[in-house]
This record gives sequence, structure tokens and C-alpha cells, in this order.
Amino acid sequence: MQNYVIPFISSFGMHIVLLVLLIFSMEFHMPEKPKQPTAQPVVEAVSVDKVELQKQVKKIQKAEADKKRKEEKRIADLERRLKAAEQKKKQNERELKKLADRKKKAEREAKAAKERQIKEAKRAKELKKKAEAEAAKKKKAEAEAKAAKKRADDAKKKEADAKKRAEQARKKELAEKKERERKAREAKEKAEMERLMAQQLAAEQAQRNKQKQKLVLSEVEKYTALIRGTIQRNLRVDETMKGKSCRLNIKLAKSGFVVNVRKLSGDALVCREAERAVLKAETLPVSTDPDVFAKLKDINLTVEPEF
Repeated sequence: MQNYVIPFISSFGMHIVLLVLLIFSMEFHMPEKPKQPTAQPVVEAVSVDKVELQKQVKKIQKAEADKKRKEEKRIADLERRLKAAEQKKKQNERELKKLADRKKKAEREAKAAKERQIKEAKRAKELKKKAEAEAAKKKKAEAEAKAAKKRADDAKKKEADAKKRAEQARKKELAEKKERERKAREAKEKAEMERLMAQQLAAEQAQRNKQKQKLVLSEVEKYTALIRGTIQRNLRVDETMKGKSCRLNIKLAKSGFVVNVRKLSGDALVCREAERAVLKAETLPVSTDPDVFAKLKDINLTVEPEF
């Protein structure tokens, strides 16, 4: 409320000052009238002006009073709404506190239930472990008895089978010796055959590589000539370029699209026009053969203006 008192007082004071200035203005700056034979009309005019001034003063005072009442009413409404908001805030805080208390209670109950569940699960696990230990002990005793009987039977069987195994081992050793000798002969023959085949394949591969390299070089020369021809078609020339040249490096995508072009050496004007011609072409001829393209994708070539 104090935030509105000071502006209100300032406004009221300004209106009072204006009123005083109006009074003085009317009393001391009124236009002069011709002198009359008697002073009675002058007195009446001054009286009428003062009455009208009083009316204006009352009207201003009434307007200020109305404005003050409206301002006080507005401030009262603001204070009432502020009080209601505070009450609503306190009520919400009480509701939130109740909710928090209920949440804490639920959490405590859930924690207690979980602890009971853990204890019960631990107890069940201990009982299960004890039962499994007893079952394992019984199973072990049965297995030991069965193993003892089996050992006795095995001893008799081993004694009977010892002679049979010795005879079988002798026969097996003889058969394995013959098999090793046969495999050694076959391995030697196979190794010799593989050596001869490897020599033949190597010779054939070398011949194919040689033929492929010739073909690749031929295709590279072909597409280099096509690229140079494309550049010449787009090259602007004049007489000052005669006898001059420029060496460029051109990087191409698989589609032939010009990725980059840069000057390596040569005449500045020829190089500038050559670079412009390459960029104007945008796409240069390239082969779909991977080996040929590998030699074209980053190519250096010399451009000489033709007249």
C-alpha cells in the first residue's frame, strides 16, 4: 500500500500548485477593460470570476476526491486479493504437507514389507541349501558304493583285456607304420604336384597382369585425351597465349565430377583460363573400370592452347 501513497500525494500536490497558478493568473492577468463612470460593474465582474473560480476549484477537488476513492478502492481490492492468495498458498502448503506425510508413511510401510520379504527369502534359501546339502551327501554315499563295485568289476575285466590289448596294440602299430609310409609317399607326390601347379599359375597370372596393365595404360591414355579435349573445348584463348602452357592437378569423383582443380605450374593467364574451363565442364570423361579410374581420379596434365 505504501507504494501508492507517495504517487498519490505527489499527484495531489501538483494539482494544488496548478490551482494556485490558475487563481493568480485570473486575478492579475485579466485583460483591462475601459474605465466606467462608476466602480460597481468592476466589482460585479470580479465577483462573478471568483464564483466561477470557486466552482472550478470545487470541481477539481471533487475529481481529486473521486480519484482518491478509486485509488483507495483499487488498493483495497489488491490487498484483499493478496490476502486471499496468501490464504490459498497456506492451504496448498498444508495439503502438500499432508501428501508428504502420507508418502513417507507409505514408504515406511513398503520398506518394512520389503525387509520382511528379504528375511523370508533368506530363510527359504537357507532351508533349500540345507536340503540340497543332505541330498548331495546321500548321493555321494551312493556314488561311492557304486564306484567301489565298479572298480572291482573293472579290475577283473582289465586283467582279461590286458593280453587282448597288447595284441591289438602290436597289430595297430604295424598298421600305423604302413599307413605313415603310404601318407608320406602321397604327401611328397602332392607337394610336387602343387609346386608345379603354383609355378604354372604364377606364370599365367603374370601374363594376365601384363596384359591388364597394357590395357589399363591404353585406357588411361584414351580418357586422358578425352579429358584434355573437353578442357580445350571450354578454353578461351587469345594470341598472347601462343607457345604457353599450364600444368594442372585435377581430382575427380567416380562419376567424373570435378572435386578440385589447382595450378601446379605454368603461365598465369593460361592457368586461370584452364581452371575456368575445367570448372565449366563440371564433369569430365572417366572409365568405369576401377583400375583405370584409380589412375584418373587424381590426374596431372598439361594444357596448351590450340589455335
